[in-house]
Parts: sequence; structure tokens; C-alpha cells
Amino acid sequence: MTTSPATDLDLDAVTDVVTRAEAVRAEIADAAAFLASTWPLADFIAVNPLFGLLDRPFSEAATHAGDLLGARATPDETWLRAAWQRGRITDDDLRAALTRRHPAVLRRSPLALGDRVHDPVDLLLADLQRGIACPPPHRRARTAAEALAPDLAGLLDTHTIQWCSAFLDEGQATWRMPGRDRGFYPAWRALAAHDTTLPRPVRERLRHLPERAEDAVLEALAALGVPDDRRTHYLQAHLTRLPGFAAHVRWRGEQADEGIDLVDYLALRLGAEAAVLAGTHSHGTAWALARTDLSEVGQATVDPLGRAQHLLSALEITGTHAAQRTALAELLDELPVHQRALVWLDAYEEHYRSRLLRLLDRPLPEQPDARPQAQVVCCIDPRSEGLRRHLETLGNYRTLGFAGFFAVAMRYRDLAGGTARAQCPGPIAPRHTVTELPSPGRQRAAERSLAGRRVLAAAENSLHAAKDDLVAPFVLAEAAGWLAGPLAAAKTFAPGAAGAARSWWARRIAPAPQTEISVADDLTVAERAATAETMLTLMGLTGGFARLVVLCGHGAHTDNNPYQAALDCGACGGHPGGPNARTAAALLNDPQVRLHLADHGISVPGDTWFVAAEHDTTTDTVRLLDTHLLPDTHRPDVDALTADLRTAGARLAAERCAVLPGAPVRAQPRRAARHTRARARDWAQVFPEWGLADNAAFLIAPRARTRGVDLRSRVFLHDYDADLDPTGSVLETILTAPLVVAHWINSQYYFAAVDQDAFGAGSKAQHNVVGGGLGVMSGPTSDLRTGLPWQSLTDGHHIRHEPQRLLALVQAPLSRLDTLIARHAVLHHMFGNDWVGLAAQEHAGGTWHRYSPTGWQLWQPGADASAATTHAAHL
Repeated sequence: MTTSPATDLDLDAVTDVVTRAEAVRAEIADAAAFLASTWPLADFIAVNPLFGLLDRPFSEAATHAGDLLGARATPDETWLRAAWQRGRITDDDLRAALTRRHPAVLRRSPLALGDRVHDPVDLLLADLQRGIACPPPHRRARTAAEALAPDLAGLLDTHTIQWCSAFLDEGQATWRMPGRDRGFYPAWRALAAHDTTLPRPVRERLRHLPERAEDAVLEALAALGVPDDRRTHYLQAHLTRLPGFAAHVRWRGEQADEGIDLVDYLALRLGAEAAVLAGTHSHGTAWALARTDLSEVGQATVDPLGRAQHLLSALEITGTHAAQRTALAELLDELPVHQRALVWLDAYEEHYRSRLLRLLDRPLPEQPDARPQAQVVCCIDPRSEGLRRHLETLGNYRTLGFAGFFAVAMRYRDLAGGTARAQCPGPIAPRHTVTELPSPGRQRAAERSLAGRRVLAAAENSLHAAKDDLVAPFVLAEAAGWLAGPLAAAKTFAPGAAGAARSWWARRIAPAPQTEISVADDLTVAERAATAETMLTLMGLTGGFARLVVLCGHGAHTDNNPYQAALDCGACGGHPGGPNARTAAALLNDPQVRLHLADHGISVPGDTWFVAAEHDTTTDTVRLLDTHLLPDTHRPDVDALTADLRTAGARLAAERCAVLPGAPVRAQPRRAARHTRARARDWAQVFPEWGLADNAAFLIAPRARTRGVDLRSRVFLHDYDADLDPTGSVLETILTAPLVVAHWINSQYYFAAVDQDAFGAGSKAQHNVVGGGLGVMSGPTSDLRTGLPWQSLTDGHHIRHEPQRLLALVQAPLSRLDTLIARHAVLHHMFGNDWVGLAAQEHAGGTWHRYSPTGWQLWQPGADASAATTHAAHL
């Protein structure tokens, strides 16, 4: 068969279009590599905002963040100096950090200044503590509109915010953006020419945009005159202008059938910018006219001789001549001013880490030989640490730490039906969907509950609809104002009583029915058995079972809090962990699963029963779930455990009240428990709990290492016994899944604390929720505020979260760790590039070693690092 020349030309044209589109998408993907995807509020998942730079050393990523975003990636030097002045950092900490980061300084000869000779390390210490301040970073990646027409650049941002918000809206807006079913770019292209907020000439130019987003990007870049070798940088300038929206659009583009991605987003921004500048700049000239202001301006620096003179004045050293001042400037240049904060950060972290290692180096307590009253498996979340510690003092209880999704990567559909939600860590794709169903004989009770829920939902929806109507708010005020006023007053001045009354009415209207998780309907026998075996193996619970084994997930209850999901379980996709615990318990109680486990060497006694539970971290109450499924023989065990969990939770609430703003000081446990319950129901409370504030370390070791030790809810605790893991597969899973999630959590808190403007969400008092849960803005319009609000990090006056990078502590053979780090790029990047510290101990009571890319170093907590002995990488 032959083809005509015309057909060949058509095929060539189509191929050329496809090739150009693929090239544009690849270029945009490369430009956006630094962006970390941002989830919506309802599925709030902590993420390292610089995760895209993980393959670079932390110091290099910090510089890159300054250039791209104008953001600090290390704590402010003034703040660090204040920490030194109050003793949080010592001179010894700074000397050790200098030794590790700049060992060449130790080899320098003493320096004569005036009539005295000075130790180089002492001079660098003085410069750290009293030297001229480092200028703040500023954003170098800028657009042509920013340089040539700043007012129009602001108009372009507003235009982007309005149209992205309209398209991404999830039910909040009463006006739905027309044409959403066609995708973002086609819908915006059809409507932008009618947007009267834009000047008429700009609207006229927007009528002639290409039909394809990729072509619009290429056409706009050509119209602006951006050279091919500068396009990636220029695309980054637009992505960093509104990084919150860009990060969320990136996440949307990674989902199926969302209708928007970064190509569409940049087609809007570039197309609108080209249309805006076309009125004042001829085709292809804008970038050239603006280029000196766009990319040639470097970060502000400190004059070396000026820096040396400042230090001489601070130390009151006089009588120096030019050669001495030059020599001092050369010495100071060994520690560039923009790298001083990295030394400070190392010293700040080392101070805490050495104390933690000394705390862990203690004789291990004796374990009773008797069968435990119960085993309670809690999430590794630091908020579970206090509950475990207090529970263990109340009886022969054994607690374990395990990722709160209990190795069940699933989607969950509750009794009401609807869309199933992901209940697993962000990096993991759900493998199964499980459904909540009425227990046998409880169908009518379930229908009554669902009918009650619909009544409550309809009332709430009617109220919101009335508030959005033009006339209805006046009618609403006349009809319900007499009731709404007292209710609002009660919620404000007596939130505990108001919340209890509301719960009472909800229970009457929609009583909770008895339900079950239908694992048999959603998973095959082989899938159930494999999941159960994986679960028990990973948590190290393969023998010595108690009569009662509790799988305790966690969640949080607060009122009027857009950041509710940030307090829930990160391992469960930003949702409460109860469904995962219920599913895991159902699997492990399945007779067919137990037969499989027995065939694989895990014998679960016939009198062992697995029970699900959920720890409310805001009130520190623990609710046992599915207790209607319990055999009568185990009810006394459950009653005793319930009472002890209540006591443990009250004691933990008393601990937390000691630091929560507005809480009673030195409250007794019962009073503290009442206060935290009222606090959770207070719709005006901006400090319902601290979440994971102050998290600092991740311990992978047997519980015996920390049993009885007060870790101040700062450490993730994952049980692990290297003797039960000869192949290292369990450790491999822990390092590449839970540890990565913990790194994301730690990084989100860290970066939000060091630069709230760039990486945080600002004050809750200024927040407006946009798009029905898409995100928050500060004020009526702004970029989407990513990260954590200021109230999650401070008590309103002082910072609560100590910004430091995560430290992983592992009890395992060093050679095993070397093998895993070499096998997985994410581990090599985290540990080798200083994003996460790593300390390891081969066995309890052994010596601690610090990981470095050049080998393991002996870590003597509190000792000067210069005395450390370097060992071979494989011991």
C-alpha cells in the first residue's frame, strides 16, 4: 500500500506537534522538579517542601531555596545566637560542629592580630557569635512582568488565583466555572477574554490563544523572547511566583482525570503575561529588556575586609596593620558568612542529640517472665510515647510501636458509602478497598443512623445555603437569631458543655450502629493471609501473644479547624487510623488467616483476641472499637484495660496541660482530662494540641531501650529486633517507608519554623478557607499557604518547635545499614546529603557510631568531635 505526498506531509505535521508537546512537558517537568506536591486540606499530608532537592547536599539545597524562593532553609542567625546566650548551644557544641564541617581550620597556624596571637578556631567562634549579620536571601528567579511592569505582575497573580480557585473548587463556591469538564486550559481560554478585571486590549489578545496548552506555552515564550537555554529558569520564575498554587496543581496533575496540570497552569500565566506586555513591548523583546534584573543580580554579600574589621571592633583588638587584617579576612573566608548558619544548626542539633544518646545509654530494665496482661500496638507517632509510658506503669502491659496504618495499604468506604478515601502513607498506592457494613441483624439500626445523619447534614447544608443567598440571611436571622445567639455564646464561653450537649443530640438523632469491616468480601484468603503475616513480621510480634492484643490507631477531634487532618495520622493519609486498626484486627481474628500463619511459623494461641482502638490525641482518650465482636471470655480483660487506659490518658493530659497555652498549671489528671475535652470542643481554640511539634528523632530498636524513659513526646518509636531479621528485609521496609514519612513530617515542621512566610501558613486568625478545602489563603486573596500555621509551632509568644533535622537511631549491624543505604537512593540522599542524621549501635550497651559518606565515626555523646575515631565503612 502506498501513501500520497499529501498524506506524508500530514503525518509529519502530526508527528511534529506531538514531539513539540512532549518536549514542552518534559521541560516543564524538569523546571518543576524542585516543587513538592501539596495535598488538599482534607487529606493533609506532611511533606518536605524541598523534597525535589533531596539529591543535593542540604547546604546546596539551602542556597538553591534562597535563589528560587527567597527563603531561609536554616534558622535565623539572630535566633541562634539567642539560643547560645541562654545555654541551648554551648561553645563546645560550636567547636565540635566547626571541626566536623571545616576540619582544615584545625591545621591553620595561630594568627597574630595587634600584639597578641589568636587561635583560628577561637576567632571563628567569635565571628559566629558576634560577627556581622548575614544578609537575608532574596528571590533571584523573577519574571519579565515583575521587572518591567510590577503592577501588572500583581494583576497577573490575582488573575491566576481567581481562575485556579474557580476550577479547583470542591463545592464551596455557588458559581461553578463553566466548561470545567473540558479541562482547565480550554475552560479558561474560552472565558478569559470576558474577564473584565483585565484591560480591554489584553482581553482582545487572549482571544487568539492557541487551542493547545503546550502551543500556548511555546508561543508565549517566543513572544517574550526567552532564549532556549534560559527557558527552564524562566519557567521556574513563574512557578515560584505563586509556589503554593503551583505545588497543589502539580499534585492534581499526578492524579487521574483532574483536568489540570502544570502545563495548563503555565499556559495561563505565560499566555496572560505575553498579552499584558505586548502593549508596551514589541514581539520578542521583553525578556532582553528585563534580563539584567532577572538573572544577573546575585545574593547580597558581606565585604571580607569589612567583616574582618567588624570582628576586630567587636573583640576590641587594636593596632592591627593591613596584612593582619587581610590574613583575618582570609581566615574568615574559610567559613563564608552564608554558611555560618549551617555550623550553628549542627551545634544546635548536636546538643539535643548527645543528651538523647546519653539518656538511652542506661541499664536495661528487667522484663517480667509472666504473660502480659495485654499487648498494645501504638502508632510510632511521638504523641503515643506518653500514653505507652504511663500505661506500662499500671500493670504488666507490653507496648509496641508500628506505623499506624498497620501495613494495610487500603482505601476505606464507610457505612454512608460515597468515595473511598486512601488510608495509607502518601508515597504508597492503596492495594485494596475495604467497606464498613452493618453487623448481622443490625441493618435497620444502620438505616436509622444513616437517616439521622442525612437529617443533620441537610440542616447544615440548608444553613450554609441560606447564608449564601441574597435575601435568605435576613429571614434566617429573624427566624433563628434568637436561638443562634445563645448557642454561639454557649460554644464560646462553655465549649465543653455545649459540645457535650451537641454530642448528646447527635447520638439521639443518629445513634452509632454496630458495624464490621468486610475483609472477606474485599480481600481473598491469600491476600488476607499475606497482609497479616507481613504485619506481624514487621512489628516483631511473632510469639509470646497476650490474651488481648490491641491495635491502637490515632486521630484527633477539634472544632472549626481547617487543619484537622494535620493532627490525624500521617501514615493513614491524614485521616484517623481507626479503620486500619479495625481491618488489621479483623484479619488477625480470621480463622483461615491463623491457619496460614501457623503454617508459616507464627502460632497465635486460641485464646488471643485482637481488638482495634483509636487514641484521640487532643483529649488523650482511647476508645476500643468493635467490642460487640468480643467473646464473653475477654470482657473482663477489656474492662481492666479500659480503666487503665483512662488513667494513663488522664496522666498524659496533665503532662500536656503544663505547656498548653491557657491550660491549668499543675493540674491533677482528672481536671486535666476535663480541660482537654473542653479544649477539643472549643470552636475558637487555636491551640487545640501541639500535634507533632518538637519531633526530633526516630528510634528503631526494641522497646526495652526506652521502657520507663520520658522522651517528652519527641521521638518516633518503631519496634525492631535485629535478631529476628537475619535478612534485613524488615529493617529495609522501616527505613524506606515509615522513616521517609517521618522525615517528611519533621521537615514540614522544621521549614515552617525557620521561614514561616515561605514554608508556613501564617496565622490562623487571617486564614480564609478556599475551594471547600482546597487550601487556605491569608486574607481575601493570596497564594495558597502551604505548611503549618504559626499556632502549630508557637504558644503565641515563644516558639514551641525546636527546628532541627531528624535523627535516625538504629540498633542493628552497621554492615546491614551500609548495604541498605547503597541499595536505595532515597536513603543515600537522606543520610549522605545531611537531610537526616543517622546514629547506629550494633547492640544494647555498645558504642554509638555516626554515619558519614566516608565511613562510620565513633560518636561519644558530649565529647569533642575532634577526638572521634574514624572507622572503616564496613565493620
